[in-house]
Amino acid sequence: MKKDIQNRDDLMQLVTLFYEKLLADKDMVPIFIDVAKIDLDEHLPVLVDFWDSILFFTATYKRNAMTPHLILHDKYPLTQLHFDKWLAFFNQSVDELFAGEKAQLAKDRAKSIAMLMQMKTENMNLAK
Repeated sequence: MKKDIQNRDDLMQLVTLFYEKLLADKDMVPIFIDVAKIDLDEHLPVLVDFWDSILFFTATYKRNAMTPHLILHDKYPLTQLHFDKWLAFFNQSVDELFAGEKAQLAKDRAKSIAMLMQMKTENMNLAK
């Protein structure tokens, strides 16, 4: 039986697998590599802070998660396909590694985040 997400090491394992999936997808690579130009050594610990704050209420993440994504959308429009793949890869990553209350909470929160971000990007499109 798989264990639940318990700590920052588990979160690092999760976001590492998640980004392996994202960066292996032809539709997602341009967003993360060509436009956002992420450096995984810098980005993954930030994601761990983000999920640590969400799942364990640690307040280790002190940034605004939405702003960089809206800036990214302005440079490279994010579509329904991108949001669907992002969420599918996240859920697959959680399910491959973990099971339990925190694992389900992570998937629920990821769905809420994707829906909110998609709504905000659609509003940006309407404002243009």
